[in-house]
Amino acid sequence: MTNISTLWLKSGKFCMADEDEVPVAGSKKWLLIGVIAVVVLALAGGGAWFFLLGGTDDVVVDEGAAETVVAREPVQYLELSPAFIVNFPHQGRQRFMQATVTLMSRDAEALEAVQRHMPAIRHNLINLLSAQLILVFEDPAGIEDLRQMATDEVNQVLQREIGHDGIEQLLFTNFVMQ
Repeated sequence: MTNISTLWLKSGKFCMADEDEVPVAGSKKWLLIGVIAVVVLALAGGGAWFFLLGGTDDVVVDEGAAETVVAREPVQYLELSPAFIVNFPHQGRQRFMQATVTLMSRDAEALEAVQRHMPAIRHNLINLLSAQLILVFEDPAGIEDLRQMATDEVNQVLQREIGHDGIEQLLFTNFVMQ
């Protein structure tokens, strides 16, 4: 008895499937899979070659940049003494704040200029500190903003007197509120 699944319609008649036609369809499938695999492997190999080996030809080493990093001046600190003491009113009472300030710089000329122009710098910093509300001192973000404003005040004096900034950071090394 003939199995119905092996019959197919050919020219309007049911016929038995030829033995050699079935493997042809299967071999085309394997051929297609093989071609796709070769293409994928070629693309992966080309991509790996491009990313691993292709980009090294364009690298240019700037010897001047390496020398500037090595030639960078060491950090120097200058404590502004005596400590800053300012008072300001809060809820009908006088409040006092004492802050010890240290400047950080890599520019020796700027630190010499700070010492030369210390009265102007102290005046600007006292005005800045005494103009603050007490809420500024109760919040770490407020103190950080104040530190940045104080750094800018010192650099403004240096800009005016020597023509360039020279202080990288102003640091509060002691801070007391009463």
